[in-house]
Amino acid sequence: MVKLLSLAHAVTLIALAAASPIVRYQSDLSSSGLNSNTNASPIARYQSDLSSSGFNSNTDASPALKAALTGAASYNDRQAILFTDPPDATNITFTFINNTVTDGTGGTIALSTVNNFPALIGTKVAMAIGFVNPCGLNVPHSHPRANEFLTVIQGELIAGLVLELNDGGRGHIVGQPAPVNGPIPQVNVTLSNYTGMLFPQGETHFQFNPTCEPALFAAAFDSSDPGRTQIARNFFSNMPDEMLIAAMGSDQEVLDAKRIAKFRDNIPNSFAVVMEECAVRCGLPH
Repeated sequence: MVKLLSLAHAVTLIALAAASPIVRYQSDLSSSGLNSNTNASPIARYQSDLSSSGFNSNTDASPALKAALTGAASYNDRQAILFTDPPDATNITFTFINNTVTDGTGGTIALSTVNNFPALIGTKVAMAIGFVNPCGLNVPHSHPRANEFLTVIQGELIAGLVLELNDGGRGHIVGQPAPVNGPIPQVNVTLSNYTGMLFPQGETHFQFNPTCEPALFAAAFDSSDPGRTQIARNFFSNMPDEMLIAAMGSDQEVLDAKRIAKFRDNIPNSFAVVMEECAVRCGLPH
């Protein structure tokens, strides 16, 4: 009886082992010709993609590099992917370019995010350099996925932040005071060289250059994919028109379908615009 139990036990163990993920994985390896010590790693897949595609990892933000970094299991894997030819550090350096913009426009911004700088994948950081022309306004916007800390490097900027306030958000409740209409409080400050300001995640803010000279800022984000929502453009992208009219108080003398159409067609999509009164004062085209 003891021998029979032992044999049954052995058969059960063999069946369990054959059904295990490890055995199935090893079987898959042997049947496919895959080398589990090299080919299964993101590093090997990345190097294979490089050799087959002719991709230059030092200049291109390729899908192969992004995929390899996303799949890196350890910091050693990241190092092997990013530093394929030490001491070359090209894969972790980024050049912020001041683009030439049309005369009479607000300026330009250079961003380093996961979209154009794969080394940031997994780091939770991003960076921007803003070149704000005289009288330029970085239009009211927010960053849905990041806090921003902005520092003026050259020139002067007026920075503003609209506070989070929802005192009437519960609606018209019987026995409670009616919600009070009107603007939400805003805080602002004039930033000069090496002065910074924090803009919390998701909050509406702007920067304006009130001078006749260019300004430069650097901004750090605590997400490698901070995003940007331009408030006016997003608001007027809502449809149908009746919804916007209701949200604005249902006064068609203030906002009607004709005005909405005009706003939609003319709201800028650019990073910055020129403030007309300032441009006149500085003698700038606008």
